Amino acid sequence: MSDPTNPERRPPRDPDPRPDVRSDDVPPRRGGGASMVLWILLLLAIIATAWYFLGRDDAGTVPEPTPIGETVPEPSQSPVSTAPAPRDTTPERARPAAPIDRDARPLTQTPPEYPATALRSGIEGTVLVLVEVGADGVPTDVSVARRSSSRDLDRAALQAVRGWRFEPAMRDGKAVESSVQVPVDFRLETR
Repeated sequence: MSDPTNPERRPPRDPDPRPDVRSDDVPPRRGGGASMVLWILLLLAIIATAWYFLGRDDAGTVPEPTPIGETVPEPSQSPVSTAPAPRDTTPERARPAAPIDRDARPLTQTPPEYPATALRSGIEGTVLVLVEVGADGVPTDVSVARRSSSRDLDRAALQAVRGWRFEPAMRDGKAVESSVQVPVDFRLETR
């Protein structure tokens, strides 16, 4: 009897379990599977790059600016080999400038007189003044939009802003009445 646990007593095994195929008939195996995947990936990368560059449009390029009053000849769409004669670049009539729209802004700002009581007490603050400005740049109404910590500072700010002159607001190129808020600061370090 043969003992299966004893390696010396096992029956000899056939090294090749396929009795009908000889080792001379089997071609040697090469690592072709990995290289095929690499070729496919390379081909996909080339296709993606070509798709990217062919799909791009040149709309992102900025044309050269043209000075105002100059006309730019349009490129011809016809397949003619000679260039067209240059156009006359003198403008027939000047184009009006775009209308200016802006808010009123102070031109002359005489600083307010620091009230003596606030100065002695060491009171500082900022007063936000609401100014109704006429079309001529003169304040028509002045009121406090946000108060400071002192009535004296508020009164001094109102009195100072009444004497200011403004550049009026512009709408469609014309001076108009408007409202504007201006801050008036009272600081002891500047006195």
